[in-house]
Amino acid sequence: MAVRKGSKLHNLKRLAFRWALQQQFGLVAMEVKVPQLGARIDVAACRPERPRKVRGRTVFKPGATAVFECKYTRANFLKDARCENLIREQLGVLQLKKLELEESLRRNFPTLREGETLFPEYDMYRYLDAGCVPYAELVAEMNALTAQLHSRTKFARLTRWNAANILYVVAEPDVALPQELPVGWGLLERRGEELFMVVRAVWQDVPEVHRWNLMLRIGLSASAFVEDSFEDGGRGSE
Repeated sequence: MAVRKGSKLHNLKRLAFRWALQQQFGLVAMEVKVPQLGARIDVAACRPERPRKVRGRTVFKPGATAVFECKYTRANFLKDARCENLIREQLGVLQLKKLELEESLRRNFPTLREGETLFPEYDMYRYLDAGCVPYAELVAEMNALTAQLHSRTKFARLTRWNAANILYVVAEPDVALPQELPVGWGLLERRGEELFMVVRAVWQDVPEVHRWNLMLRIGLSASAFVEDSFEDGGRGSE
C-alpha cells in the first residue's frame, strides 16, 4: 500500500530511514516486502561487514540488520499489539519491579555486563546469570504476558522469524508505553524532526541466512523505489 508523502506515517518512516543512516547502516529501504512474513516491513536496514580474508579466500558477511515498525496513533499501535487493559496494567507493575531488581543486580554483580556482542552499543547485562530466582520468575511472567499481548500480530511474526538483530517501534509521542513493547523491542519516539531513544533494543542473535534474506529484500525494495521515482519523473515531464 502506497503511503502518501507528508502523512504522519510517511514522516515516521522518513525519520526512521534517516536514523538508520546515522547509525551507520549503509543499506536502508522503506516498504520492504518479505514473503515469509506475509507483510511489508516499514523500514529495514543492514550494516554489511567488510570483506575478510580467511585462509586465502575472501569472505562476505551480511552484518547487523535492523527493523523499524512505525506507529502514528495510539489506536494504530494497540490494533497491532492487541493490547488488553488488564495485561497492560499488569505489565506496568512488573516493569517497575524489573527495573528495581536490575538496578540492584548491577550494583551487586558488576561482572554480569556482556561485552561480546558485535556492536558495543548493544552490550547488555546477563541478569539471569546471577541466579536470582525472583528476577527469573518475574521475567518469565512478563514474557508470558507480552506473548498474549502480541500473539498473531506483525510484531509476533517478526519476532518468530528472527527478522533482525535489532527491532524498534518508531512512534509519535505517547503512542507506545515501554511496558507494552514486545520482548526485546526498543522504542524510538519522534520529537520535532528527530527520533529519541526511549527504550534501547536488545540485541538478538539471528541466523545468517535470515540476515542475507533481509539484505536481499532491502536491495530489491530500494531498486523498486528508484524505478518508481524515474517513472514519476517521466510522467511529470510529459
